[in-house]
Amino acid sequence: HRLGHYNAVQRLSYWLVLALGVLVVLSGLAIWKPVQLHGLASLFGGFDSARYVHFFAMAGIAAFIVLHLTLVMLVPSTLPPMITGGRRENSHE
Repeated sequence: HRLGHYNAVQRLSYWLVLALGVLVVLSGLAIWKPVQLHGLASLFGGFDSARYVHFFAMAGIAAFIVLHLTLVMLVPSTLPPMITGGRRENSHE
């Protein structure tokens, strides 16, 4: 694929991990203060369901991180451009 452009699978995975992050925060609030935030807890189907949502969302984020670390280990030349921002292409292309 072209440098600086994400394919459909990459875009989907980044949107998915962002959605999982939102779920982690909301479900975390629901299990942290279930009495004060009973409305939020009920959106998840109750305290126990919020715990399951929180667990599986965290597992999804962890899997995303493990996959990225594995890919960096398989292709270590991709790490420096991730840190430095890599080469810049002309914005006209």
